[in-house]
Amino acid sequence: MRDRGTLVLSVLLIGGLAIGSYWLAQQARLSDPVARQPGHDIDYTADQITLTRMDETGRAQYVVDATKLIHFADDDSAELIRPKMIGAKIDRPEMRVRADLGKTTSEGQEVRLYGNVVLVRQPWKGAPELVAKGPYMLAFPEREVVTTDQPIDVVQGGSRVNANAMQYDNGTQALQLDGGKGGRIREIIEPRRGRSSPTGTPASAPPKK
Repeated sequence: MRDRGTLVLSVLLIGGLAIGSYWLAQQARLSDPVARQPGHDIDYTADQITLTRMDETGRAQYVVDATKLIHFADDDSAELIRPKMIGAKIDRPEMRVRADLGKTTSEGQEVRLYGNVVLVRQPWKGAPELVAKGPYMLAFPEREVVTTDQPIDVVQGGSRVNANAMQYDNGTQALQLDGGKGGRIREIIEPRRGRSSPTGTPASAPPKK
């Protein structure tokens, strides 16, 4: 009977030591800043915000407006509700981009735009206004470059183009469109009133139905 009691007591002591060791190990892991992984928690929010990025000379590079900003502490990222970005560099045409939702990386180097995304490049040095619309775009605000790998509709002057990918550089005004894997670009040339045909005679109007 005594041996049995001693065996039970030994098992309880060993179990207690095991639990205590596990608890101490967990406390050490939680106190280690390298081992501790914080959650994707909100540390602050702001309503009706306007952010202006300046260069080293104090000139505005771009402006971001949003109805709400939600900031996350773990990776310094943020979400923007109804963001609007405006390029403010004096040597480039004005470019505006808006969307339903924006997600920024640390320091705002990249902004992922989702839902009803619209890019508008104002007329510049004889080039007509350019308007691009799609469900998603990736913007690099400092470089004023916007790309997408999803369907995009682009209108410029009398031309309308549907593509599956786009890259636009506001610094060079270079627009690249891609039909995507296995796809092709569909271009629609809208007729202009009074435009002449290739033979020099006025283009005839389509018959009325």
